[in-house]
Amino acid sequence: MPRRLLATAAICIGCAATAANAGGAGPGAGVQQGWDGLANGAVRYVAVPAAGSTALEVIRRQDGRVLKFVALKGTWGIPVVAFDGTADGLMGDGRTLLLGQATTGPALRKHSTFTLVDVKRMKIVRKLRLPGHQVFDALSPDGHYLYFIEYVSAEDFNRYRVRAYDLRADRLLAQPVTDKRESETAMQGSPISRVTSHDGSWAYTLYGGSDKTFIHALDTMHAGAVCIDLPWKSQPKRLFEFRIRRAGDGRLVVRGPRGRTLAVVDQNNLHVVNAVRDP
Repeated sequence: MPRRLLATAAICIGCAATAANAGGAGPGAGVQQGWDGLANGAVRYVAVPAAGSTALEVIRRQDGRVLKFVALKGTWGIPVVAFDGTADGLMGDGRTLLLGQATTGPALRKHSTFTLVDVKRMKIVRKLRLPGHQVFDALSPDGHYLYFIEYVSAEDFNRYRVRAYDLRADRLLAQPVTDKRESETAMQGSPISRVTSHDGSWAYTLYGGSDKTFIHALDTMHAGAVCIDLPWKSQPKRLFEFRIRRAGDGRLVVRGPRGRTLAVVDQNNLHVVNAVRDP
């Protein structure tokens, strides 16, 4: 079959694809197969599932034309880092894309595998195999660190640790990434919404679904973190419709379903400036 027809067929399959974990098959927001993929300038990258393989496509955003693609053995997807659908995984060099495994069942994996693809040459450049059930979370803009969420309880998919992988040393750091003010290495919650600083040096994730709602501020350059508790005594209604965004004045804003401002955080000192009593 001609290359153009193969690509067209792959697009048709992708139209019906979804985020692989979104229905609750496993912890976290999962990976995305099909749909919008990950945008990068004039193109977007889309992982399209097929029988026993995945086609990674580079699609021109203007007209939807497939510019190039590569077939990868196995089931892979674009990482989704929060339930608001935020996709990530493209490194600061603009050409190395991380793909994650699609979860096929409710059990935690004993090992997790990730593939790094050069989207200019459309070739696999590296594979990572990590212990435990881990999903991609963030990366440093200089390509030094990758961050993963390690789920630690088969009974409670809200319990997790943040792990850092040193790409230069080719190793997973022994200690989880934690807020140094707290003694616990494991946290609890589901990733609701994600926004990053303009330079990618910080990743801010709104978490909820447990006994508290908080913002996890990840220092991607230095493998550090700060947890910002929001002053709400119970889980807000319609929590999964909340969104965290950057304001133009150096603040983070948590907004409700109709755009109502629910909390404001100073990005410089990571303190809550103000918050509504009843979100």
